Amino acid sequence: MSEYRWNLSEYAVGYDTAADVIHPHYLEIQDAILAGLPFPADAEILLVDLGGGSGRLAARFLDRWPRAQAIVVDQSDPFLALAERRLAAFDGRGTCVLARLQDDWRSKLPQPAGAIVSMSAIHHLEPAEKRAVYQEAFEALAPGGIFLNGDEVRPERDYRREVEAWAEHMRRHMASGSIGEAFHPALDKWIERNVTHFGGPRKSGEDCHETAAAQLAYLQSAGFAVVDCPWHRHLWGILRGTKQ
Repeated sequence: MSEYRWNLSEYAVGYDTAADVIHPHYLEIQDAILAGLPFPADAEILLVDLGGGSGRLAARFLDRWPRAQAIVVDQSDPFLALAERRLAAFDGRGTCVLARLQDDWRSKLPQPAGAIVSMSAIHHLEPAEKRAVYQEAFEALAPGGIFLNGDEVRPERDYRREVEAWAEHMRRHMASGSIGEAFHPALDKWIERNVTHFGGPRKSGEDCHETAAAQLAYLQSAGFAVVDCPWHRHLWGILRGTKQ
C-alpha cells in the first residue's frame, strides 16, 4: 500500500483539517446519513463505516447513540491513526480495521452490523469492485439493517460542468488560504485527472464516477429489497439500501 496517496500523513491531516471546506456538502451529507439511521437513541447496534478515514462520521454517530459501537474500515494508516485518537473519547466503543474495501473486511467484524455507511470512498472503486463491496455490505448486515453511501455520483447530465464547478471551488479556497498548502498538491492532481483529462480512462483508486441509477441496480443485485437515492445535489448523492 506504499503508493496509496492517503498513506501520506500530510494528506490525511490536510484533508481531515479542511474536509468541510474542500467538500461543498460534507456536513450536509453527514447530517443526512445520521438522520437516515432508523434506530432509537438507546440502540445497542454496530455501525461500520467503510472507507471511514479519520473517523469524523463514526464519532458523530457514537455521540448520538451512546450505547452503540462503531468500526472504521480504511486502508490508510495515517487516517486510522487520526481515527483512533478521535474515537478514544468513546471508551472502547469505537475501533478501527486496516483493510482495503476490496479485501476481506467482513470477517473482521465481531457481529452483524445494524448499519453500514460510507462517505466519499466507494467512488474510487471500479464498477466490478463496487458491485463486490455492495454484496459484502449486504452479507455483513443483520436482517433489517440499512446501508447508506454518501458519495460522488455521476450526474445524468452536465457531468463536465459539475466537475469543473468543483475544481473552481477548490481553486478559490486554496487561493484564500482556507485549505492548507500541504494539501494543495492533492487537489491539483484531482483537477488534472478530472478536468484537464476529463473523460480519460480510470482505474481503481481514481475517481470512477457512476450514476445513481447504475449503483442502485448494483444494490438490488446484491439483495437489497428497497433501494433509493433520498438525497442528491450536483455531483453528490446518498444511495440507500435496506436488508429485509
